[in-house]
Amino acid sequence: MRPIIVLLAGLALTPLGCSHATTDPSPAPSPASVASAELPAGLPAAKTYRVPVDGLPAVGDPRALVTIVAFTDYQCPYCRRAEATLTQLRESYGGQVRIVVVEKPLPMHDRARPAALAALAASNQGAYDLMRARLYAGPLDDSAIAQAASDIGLDSRRFDADRAGVAAEALTRSEALAERLGVRGTPTFFINGRHIVGAQPIETFHSMIDERLAAARALLATGVRPEDVYARSITGGAERVDEPADDKGPDCGEGDGECKGGDAPVIGDTVETVPTDQAPSRGTARASITIVEFADYQCPFCARAEATVHAFEQAHPGDVRIVFKNLPLPFHDLARPMAKAAVAADAQGHFWEMHDRLFALTGTVDRAALDGVARSLGLDVGRFDRDLEDPSLDARIDADVADAKALGVNGTPTFFVNGRRVVGAQPASTFEKAIAKR
Repeated sequence: MRPIIVLLAGLALTPLGCSHATTDPSPAPSPASVASAELPAGLPAAKTYRVPVDGLPAVGDPRALVTIVAFTDYQCPYCRRAEATLTQLRESYGGQVRIVVVEKPLPMHDRARPAALAALAASNQGAYDLMRARLYAGPLDDSAIAQAASDIGLDSRRFDADRAGVAAEALTRSEALAERLGVRGTPTFFINGRHIVGAQPIETFHSMIDERLAAARALLATGVRPEDVYARSITGGAERVDEPADDKGPDCGEGDGECKGGDAPVIGDTVETVPTDQAPSRGTARASITIVEFADYQCPFCARAEATVHAFEQAHPGDVRIVFKNLPLPFHDLARPMAKAAVAADAQGHFWEMHDRLFALTGTVDRAALDGVARSLGLDVGRFDRDLEDPSLDARIDADVADAKALGVNGTPTFFVNGRRVVGAQPASTFEKAIAKR
């Protein structure tokens, strides 16, 4: 059965700190009676947040006992992974769970906002779920979005008008809600008000949903109607998520499955020393600007940052030295084989050529594909293959990873511009500010 798509009616979202009173006048059960089920081990301390859902697109039955509010970005790889988890949860729990979506395009994702507008415009024609599936499958350029709208059967004139009109207004309200709640990264979830950050394992969601279902059934036992369960579950909840103390700003970091879009400073206040021994570099050693980059060949933000680095070099001809350090993240299964390919090419004097080709690779990346690149660059492919099996390549990459760990670098791309840390795929203007900083 095709999922039910509804646009939740009600009050428009009020931006920046205004609260929303429930319209149900009956008294709420005490917190103890609502949270009668014990929170499973391994989940955060039980804290409920007040997340209004009026006017947001939703998938599922409005009478569902559990509402998952998902803050998402179509260009975020973790959101794509989490979307598969949400699909499994809908299949497992059926009508007991509905998904409410809050579009939160992060500023470092250049195609996230057009994608969000496309999804919201499609929702006005009853095709929200279909458009979301196409957006997560990609690509997200204008022609691909137009083709998706055509394939889905949308009225193209209305679709274009809505993107500039009602969809833009809806996106403004969604972003205001994220700001009010303090949601800075994607994906972020609230399950009947309980907070989960990142593309967590499905077992984490099962545990939280089961706990929230037990609390919802306790509400039903007191006479609360199913359609009122969500509003009663979040009554009295906190208005804003506690900020993490160690948030270092926008990046696609290791370990938490979250793209961070925070507003923390992205230029370090101190000058740090980064080991560069044996690391490949381009530009003269006498250059007044040295940029050391920790990157992962499978990271989409690293690929995007390449254009910025090249533009910065062109703006400062002959005055920039680029040093590359490997940081293959553990959740990118191809990152280490690609890093080894670059190191193997370096042994034959073609590191930067291989580096550029690796970031441009699309489709299947296997040994045959890497051999094909090596061959096209004029490398001795036999030697290249032998070098790929050499343990010393892993040791060299591991040394870069150790340097990253010692510096507290846990996400890519991370740059050190004349020793000042710059986190994420930042514009060239950020590099200019870094070299000007005293």
